[in-house]
Amino acid sequence: MTHFLALLNVVAATSTKKSSSSVLPLVILVVIAVAGYFLFLKPQQAKARAARANQGTGYAVGDEVQTIGGVVGTILEIHGDRYTLLTGSIGSDGNLDGAQPTRIVFVRQAIARKLEPVVAVDPDPEHEDVEVDGHDGEAEEA
Repeated sequence: MTHFLALLNVVAATSTKKSSSSVLPLVILVVIAVAGYFLFLKPQQAKARAARANQGTGYAVGDEVQTIGGVVGTILEIHGDRYTLLTGSIGSDGNLDGAQPTRIVFVRQAIARKLEPVVAVDPDPEHEDVEVDGHDGEAEEA
């Protein structure tokens, strides 16, 4: 920044009154560009750098993850930067329900996030007849 101030002093010293009015818009544009760089680009670069550093860390065999394409699966194997996922729904007994499970290999950059286990909530029998938004659960007559 001190080089910029020194350059500004040299330009101001060598310019005359007539040419200083044409330099002022240029100086304003340069100041806006420098401020924009430090206010907008620099924080975004730091955020992207932190995201790249955290990407792929913390995944282990057995974790349920989602890929950037929306595929949800459980990690079966990790070989370097390649993750083998088993897709399909897992039943309460730990076995896959439904159709034949599929194994898909993804690179580490394709894993978007780790999914938290879904907790099943049983409805409370005491609150079955609760009125919601002025309706008691029965259909309105027209």
